[in-house]
Amino acid sequence: MSNFKQYLAAVALANRLGPDIEWVFHPGMLPESKRKWWGDFKTRPAAHEGIDICFYRTGTGPIRQLPAGARVPAWSSGTVLNICDDFLGTTLVVAPQAFVSERTRILEVYSHLSVCNEITPGTGLGAGQIIAQTADTHATGSVLPPHLHLSCIEVPAHIQADALNWTLFPRRDNVNVINPVFME
Repeated sequence: MSNFKQYLAAVALANRLGPDIEWVFHPGMLPESKRKWWGDFKTRPAAHEGIDICFYRTGTGPIRQLPAGARVPAWSSGTVLNICDDFLGTTLVVAPQAFVSERTRILEVYSHLSVCNEITPGTGLGAGQIIAQTADTHATGSVLPPHLHLSCIEVPAHIQADALNWTLFPRRDNVNVINPVFME
């Protein structure tokens, strides 16, 4: 797994955003935040499980946002464990090759997407491979703009692949949220 800064560079490259990209994050977009970054900016019902990648600027230009259909690359090589619905699109759960343990699994969870048709559970992925596009969140009636919700989580290894979904992810008794900024 590359570091988070390199992953953001891969997202920029995949979407031809140009050089000198600066990603912009509202505090509510960060892991464990209980604040919203949309609508009324009030409190979320549960702590945020990941980081939302949406806003950027080039140089001193205006802040822009990723559009629906922005290309989403895989952060690292790994295997797709599950594909499930989320409230804005589809979630892709990946076990990176770099983190193998008998007791726990570190997972990359990509959410609010339209997943590429050839990606199914069991599919092997290469780092940088385009795996999805950001969903058209407005089609669901949401006020949230299209964005990539990226989570890095640790779960017990005994949890079955089909249980790796949004019933499990918000639960802190079986899920340890890892801030992707600190992943190496």
